[in-house]
Amino acid sequence: MSDTRTPFLQGALDWIYNSDPPATCPECGYRWDIPYADACELIRSSPDRFEEALVGKDGMVPQDDNSWNATAYLWHLTDLARSWSERWHQIEADPGSRLVGWDPDELAEVRGYRSLPTTPGLWALREAVEDLMESTEAVGRAAQFIHGDWSEGNVSDAMVWLGHEFHHHEQDVRQRAV
Repeated sequence: MSDTRTPFLQGALDWIYNSDPPATCPECGYRWDIPYADACELIRSSPDRFEEALVGKDGMVPQDDNSWNATAYLWHLTDLARSWSERWHQIEADPGSRLVGWDPDELAEVRGYRSLPTTPGLWALREAVEDLMESTEAVGRAAQFIHGDWSEGNVSDAMVWLGHEFHHHEQDVRQRAV
């Protein structure tokens, strides 16, 4: 593993893998050493890929194990993009302020991800990604922050983290849409 990771990214990886994170996600193949620009492009282009994955398919099909349906992942990624946009505005306005973490499963329950429809989910994802990319460019990749759960980080490592979320959940959407 890289010794150039911020404590934020290392904390995020430890959260996923518990310890000793692999160089590549074993489930989706995402490489944790992906360049910042590639992670940003992966996120920026994701709305088109999600639309393609869902064309002519039902993203609302309940899962036998009661896990999220395909459309729930759209809403999860939308909320991630929105929250990180807000965070970039926060650190731009108040450098050094602490970013608040939140539980994605609790938010999913409160927002009712499994019941939210696909078409507005695709629209919301596109809007949220555009806002995220705009605010990311405005704040700059080197901007520093303190995350409430995962410690010090920078925009570059946060976008690498988000790149994984978008890449990994594209696989989830493709597997769950019928």
